[in-house]
Amino acid sequence: MKKCILLFLILSISSCGRVSRELQPPICAPPHPKEVFREKRGHLSLPTCFSVSPFLPLTEEESHSDWGKEYQIALAFAEDFDLYRAITGFKRALFFIPATLKERRLEIEYAEMLSYYLGKKYTETIYIVESTDLASTDSSFPAFSDLLLILYDSYEQLGKCDHAAQIGKLIEEKEPEKAKKLALLTALKKADMAALRMEAQNSCDHAYFEKIVSSYEQGAKSINKAQILNAVFPGAGYWYVGLKESAVTSFMVNALFIAAATQFFIHGYQAAGAITLSLEGGWYFGGIYGAGLAAKSYNENLYAQFSQKITQREQLFPLFMLKYTF
Repeated sequence: MKKCILLFLILSISSCGRVSRELQPPICAPPHPKEVFREKRGHLSLPTCFSVSPFLPLTEEESHSDWGKEYQIALAFAEDFDLYRAITGFKRALFFIPATLKERRLEIEYAEMLSYYLGKKYTETIYIVESTDLASTDSSFPAFSDLLLILYDSYEQLGKCDHAAQIGKLIEEKEPEKAKKLALLTALKKADMAALRMEAQNSCDHAYFEKIVSSYEQGAKSINKAQILNAVFPGAGYWYVGLKESAVTSFMVNALFIAAATQFFIHGYQAAGAITLSLEGGWYFGGIYGAGLAAKSYNENLYAQFSQKITQREQLFPLFMLKYTF
């Protein structure tokens, strides 16, 4: 009997892992307003400055050229958020436009890049910049500020933190306020409570951060407590985080395995009892680990709800810092 219990403990401990305490909250940028409009075909109300182009309108001669016609058609698709057709149109316009019209070519390349970005195709976004003259533009380019934001966000989305940091330095040099917003967004994504509290202390406008952080900490579930509860009484850890169906299932499965193993031992089926007990060990310690994961997931979703109050009020996502969009 002692050997069976020892075997149970060895097999059980090997099935139990440590739950990471680092939060990975699902903080994502909300969809573009025109994307929502295209899906729902509801009333679209945008600020008057939402879609002001930084580029000069086409001249009459340009409008009647082959490339000009393609460009205008592509812009119409883009404004309807039909980005696939818009990208095709921009590519056609680039095919027709003379090489001598460098500024207009750069403008069309930017529009193509913006379409990829709005479509969340970040690899293609970066490729367009790096493979065209957009890579060598400077502050004289009308949409240079937006270009930096798009590059920063695209690198961030692809996990290229070093590249994003370099772009971030350029943004900080030219537009410190935007850089502060991006730094705040990074702190939110990393769930850096210390940085958020520091911002609350240093800025009167952001004093409400303290209340939000405190509200989250009061509502968060303890991973350790969830695991301990599930260890003492299988299912209790899930009940603690609000997963009542999982709690009942965990309790029933563990109870059935324990009951079966006990009956095997009572009737002299030691081997069958040991095997059943080892299976129970997997469920038991797996339940402890699962309860910890459930608590972590609960905290991440709770944090995302609280952080959304900040992102919405402060307009932290690069998408909503753009001066120009379709």
